[in-house]
Amino acid sequence: MSLQELRFRATHLDTVRAGTKRITMRFNDPVEVGPATLVFEFDDEVRIPGRIVSTLAKRVDSVTDDEAREDGFATAADVLPGLRDYYPELQPSDELVIVRFEVGSTYPQRMHTALDAVDWRGLAEFYRVLLGLRYRPGDEPPTDGTADDAGWLVLVDEDGNRQLAINQVDELTPSTWPSDGVPKQMHLDYAVPSVDELHRHRQRAEELGARLLYDRTADEGEPLYVLADPAGHPFCLLVGEL
Repeated sequence: MSLQELRFRATHLDTVRAGTKRITMRFNDPVEVGPATLVFEFDDEVRIPGRIVSTLAKRVDSVTDDEAREDGFATAADVLPGLRDYYPELQPSDELVIVRFEVGSTYPQRMHTALDAVDWRGLAEFYRVLLGLRYRPGDEPPTDGTADDAGWLVLVDEDGNRQLAINQVDELTPSTWPSDGVPKQMHLDYAVPSVDELHRHRQRAEELGARLLYDRTADEGEPLYVLADPAGHPFCLLVGEL
């Protein structure tokens, strides 16, 4: 699962990292909204996770002064001579794409907290009502009389952000907390933007003391690792979006 790349000259690295550059103009360089790797062309490439948030196609001679200034030009009149440094044959009537992007975190991001439950639907309903959440599309209880057999349910907030996941298990001994007889039962899922980042953060986790419990990186739909932290708590690293 390779990500699209948005390539920059090395001179742009500092402004992109600082957040002062969030727009770039491209010619004959198709990209689409979604996750991307920002690549800076040093002798040893610097690669940063990011996301393309919008694309706008327009003629070179229709670029506004505001758009030009966002990309570091003084005025729109400077766009054509400036871009000819990259695209020597560029003409005023040519169509370019204004790409807006953001820089992603260089660390795994928590997706949700996952809870085990024998009555997984009942627990999902409890937290849905208690916290004012809703089901991720497709996880709602069936209304056509079919069996409710979705063993993994995700609850999101009003903006669609993941909050909880409920995992079906056949048996579960209730926690005896604050007694230590039976510990708490939950795990955390952490998302990374690409398979390359997945492998990198597995290595980082193991260097910090984690142990690999399960390798599902061959699953193209959702590659993941399950690891145990130094105290034995399981957590997932997976390729996904928040």
